[in-house]
Amino acid sequence: MIHAYNEVYLNIVMHNLGALFDIAINALEIDINTFANQFVNSRVASGIEAGTPDMLAGKSATEMLMIILDKKIDDVIVPADRTKEYWAGWILANAQWYLNKSFKEIVSVMPFSKLIALYYPYHEANEMKTIEKIATCFPQVSTLKTLRQKRKLTQEELALLSGVKVRSIRSYEQGQNELSKAQGDTLLMLAKALDCSIEDLLK
Repeated sequence: MIHAYNEVYLNIVMHNLGALFDIAINALEIDINTFANQFVNSRVASGIEAGTPDMLAGKSATEMLMIILDKKIDDVIVPADRTKEYWAGWILANAQWYLNKSFKEIVSVMPFSKLIALYYPYHEANEMKTIEKIATCFPQVSTLKTLRQKRKLTQEELALLSGVKVRSIRSYEQGQNELSKAQGDTLLMLAKALDCSIEDLLK
């Protein structure tokens, strides 16, 4: 997986986002999800996602906040005792890097208020546990759909090529039926049509 920026910057980004959310929510008393939406649509978020140097390490949390809110803000000292808002901002930065998703994509499946609600008991666990939890919120794309799209086939075209009903293909792709429980001849026909092995289909 290729990341937009080197992992050496990750701790700086995590600290800045932790401080950013802490200040916005606790010091400025901005609504949690309102601010999260302002952040994900800002040039601060897109700059981090793109690996822009000044957004990775060139600005303080307060400076980032001024860009997002488009107004002057006095420097705010983030308390040494880490709040749950700080933790959630820290995790959001970490998840964006590890999952290689945009902040907007992450917040769309895990609203910031819901992420904060995970503080108990997740803050005591390894942060990868929370990232794994976030990852499960994303819809899983079926291998059959991925292989079909790679071959630039519609469901109807795959049905014609394989002899498997389009209704069955749709149900396997949507997860209504498990492909692993399909009959052997169905798997074989799909594998031949997609020019892959049955093992590839069942990954």
